[in-house]
Amino acid sequence: MLVQVTLENVLSFKEETTFSMVGVNSDLNHVHHLATEQAGKGRSLLPISALYGANAAGKSNLIKAIDFAKDLIVDGTRGVQTIPVSPFKLSDSNKKPSKFQFIFTYQGSLYSYGFKLNKTQIFEEWLYVTPKDKKREVLFFERLTNENKITEVEYGLSLKGRNSKYKQFLDFIAQGTRPNQLFLTEALDRNVETLKPVIDWFKNVLTIIPAESSYQGLELGILSSQEFTDFLRNFLKFADTGIDSIGTEEVEFNLDVILPDIPENMRKEILQEMLKASENSISMIESHLGKRYLLIKREEGQLSLIQLRTQHRDDQGVLIDFSMEEESEGTQRLINLIPLLFILQENPEKVIFLDELDRRLHPLLSRRFVEMALQCRNPNSQSQLIFTTHDTNLLDLELLRKDEIWFVEKNQQGASHLYSLAEFKISPDVKIEKGYFNGRFGAIPFFGDIRNLGWLKCQTEGSEKTAINHGKD
Repeated sequence: MLVQVTLENVLSFKEETTFSMVGVNSDLNHVHHLATEQAGKGRSLLPISALYGANAAGKSNLIKAIDFAKDLIVDGTRGVQTIPVSPFKLSDSNKKPSKFQFIFTYQGSLYSYGFKLNKTQIFEEWLYVTPKDKKREVLFFERLTNENKITEVEYGLSLKGRNSKYKQFLDFIAQGTRPNQLFLTEALDRNVETLKPVIDWFKNVLTIIPAESSYQGLELGILSSQEFTDFLRNFLKFADTGIDSIGTEEVEFNLDVILPDIPENMRKEILQEMLKASENSISMIESHLGKRYLLIKREEGQLSLIQLRTQHRDDQGVLIDFSMEEESEGTQRLINLIPLLFILQENPEKVIFLDELDRRLHPLLSRRFVEMALQCRNPNSQSQLIFTTHDTNLLDLELLRKDEIWFVEKNQQGASHLYSLAEFKISPDVKIEKGYFNGRFGAIPFFGDIRNLGWLKCQTEGSEKTAINHGKD
């Protein structure tokens, strides 16, 4: 589970700011939400969090920053590649290193991992661990790379052990770690298995879902799991979409029809890959416009395209097939979000960041989605859902705890900072939504006088009439 993430000098976050999933134990509202003792004795973690803020306040930047860190950790860099970090640009902060730090639990242990970097090198990197069978935090490694690009790494006993030859092996890895590469990433590439749980958490547990993304495993999930298909169909019926059933259809694959404008080199790569594939193997291809297609290789090398199909009943009760493109954008968005609920139900350990939960969804449906996200969790689940939203319908203490509601606000210098509703002293019966609209908690847009724009026709006409009347006088 995520305990907290700290950012500094990243995108719109200039000063060090921390987003935390640690529950305020003095808050007795929805105590069943708390995963107790997950981040150490007496510390409870939350299963859900909603982030509010005005447009351009920094909500999406929080998710983008975390996504950048995940990519750098999991995929690393190549050669002398520039590190694609984006520092705060509205001051001289862009000359300073950017900082990322993650504290999380995984498989019973508590990890604290972070690094400081700029576009050309990693300056600092550290990993501390509180093993599940111990109460004390121990050093795994600390890495320093100076301005001359020389890297030194100090190892804790838990990583290097008492074998001098293993320390020599770690020193060899440190010497071979490029200035623009994380030691953690390099060490795992060299099979340092002790560090594998850290990479596993970033790769398999931490999940980033941008606002415009679609669920890539949708067709494959329907093909391989009746339980997944039933879950998807039942929620679509519950949401009053008019969809009675959902499934897939297999049609003959014609590259000239589905990708008529694909570059010739991409065409050859796709066909070569499919020729190498074994019988009944499934492959996913994506067009240069971002649309994805699921292909399956049948007997004698025949290629088929797997397409998603929904079914509605006509006025005679007969099921009629529809393509995804014939469904409304809101329904398409919902179809791509529902698998999240299934993941939260089936996966005991997942941390999901979702940008713009309410995108194209009716407010009542957004609320029901959040309710289902909480209900789908198993009693011992360690999964979490963190989402950004503008839907004030969710600002309700009957639904969420105070510490599960966060705000992102920009100051006059354009720098974002994060804070929780738990920081405010409010009575249990206060209307959070009304208070938010009234600016009590900040994180809302402040508008100027629209008349100063000169756009209002009534304003112009009123001015002319005033001038005429003054002329008559």
